[in-house]
Amino acid sequence: MIIPYYNPARRNVTSSLVLLLALLLLVLTGLGVFRMYFSFDWTAGDDASGQLFSFKVRGGNSFNLFDAEPYGAVFWSTLAITLVLALVMPWFRLIGGSILALCAAGSIFVLHLQQSPAVPSIPLEFQLLIVLVLYALYVLLQYLAEFRDRKRFATLLSQYVPPELANAYSRDPKSMGLESEERTISVLFCDVVGFAAISEQLESKQVAQFLNGFFSLVSKVVVRHRGTIDKFMGDSVMAVWGAPAPTDTHAFDALSAALDIQTEVAELNQQYAKQGLPTLHFGIGVSTGTAMVGPLGSEYRMDYTVVGDTVNIAQRLEKQTRKYRVPVVVSDKTAAALPDMLFRELDTVVVKGRKQPVTMMQPLGAKANASAEIKQHLNAHRLAMEASKSGDWNRATELFTTLRDEWGPAEMYDLYLNGLSVLHQRNH
Repeated sequence: MIIPYYNPARRNVTSSLVLLLALLLLVLTGLGVFRMYFSFDWTAGDDASGQLFSFKVRGGNSFNLFDAEPYGAVFWSTLAITLVLALVMPWFRLIGGSILALCAAGSIFVLHLQQSPAVPSIPLEFQLLIVLVLYALYVLLQYLAEFRDRKRFATLLSQYVPPELANAYSRDPKSMGLESEERTISVLFCDVVGFAAISEQLESKQVAQFLNGFFSLVSKVVVRHRGTIDKFMGDSVMAVWGAPAPTDTHAFDALSAALDIQTEVAELNQQYAKQGLPTLHFGIGVSTGTAMVGPLGSEYRMDYTVVGDTVNIAQRLEKQTRKYRVPVVVSDKTAAALPDMLFRELDTVVVKGRKQPVTMMQPLGAKANASAEIKQHLNAHRLAMEASKSGDWNRATELFTTLRDEWGPAEMYDLYLNGLSVLHQRNH
């Protein structure tokens, strides 16, 4: 059975106790057990003390609780109503609590009209005031609980998205845009290289320690660059830029995060060495393009995520880092969105799961910060790739050999040279 506006929570017990205490104080005050007396005299400096006025407060009581006459049915009925109100009201949401308070006030009013003695133990006005005070306390407690929940939600959400976005979402959940829509985004996949071998040589506790350090590093960098952690999958992390909060700098932010992870993993490996953990090697794939963003799942569980070709490409590109022995591989669309960055073309391939080819690029940093040596090597690499594609294999072999010896990584250029050797053999 579903009770409308019912809001079960452990904190409601505390709220009920607070309202019961307030009710006790109000009833005793209404009976006259507690009295506060105020007096104010305006002297205008006429007396010897020179004071302008005097204000006095004194306490006392005008009612002996133990010698009082019987209170009567109306008193006990209204007390029962307010007692039930104090106990039950905190267990309902604001609309339900408001309805209960109105019902209690109406019941007390009807009781006094029909059955009240000439001089009631507690006047009708004060009993209605009791209901009003209980309701005001209830609203205050509801507000404080909601404020605490929003703060807890923002703290939890800030582990996955930037704190400023988390605060915005907690103030206005509708700003998250929880309807599925097609949007241009950038996706980052980061995976531990050789994790199966690592987990085999470590205890379960050490494996958890190893992964937690890796996940903490990636999450910290992603959030710093205004990204969102979409999910952890085994030893992999998927992060998104452009969802749930739209942004025009998603490609730049995603690539900046990838480069920062590449830089900061060295510090993490120093910590791992002190703890006796293996060295962390990783691969990162970044892809830019359109994808469907929004809730996905069933009636039993929903997950806000992104799906589409862009996500698949990022995951496939991450796998290519092992083959080409580079830490970060991005798609040609990501590179095209960042004209101020330098990229080295790795290859044009048809990644698993799609028919259209993707040109894979390795980010080398900002053009403004590139040294003359880097630019010279990059130009030679471009010439070698053009020679390879145009069929000038001797020229390509010469350039790739020089780049292998002077730049590297050697394994990548050996891969190119082996491919050219196979082509030579097929054509002779």
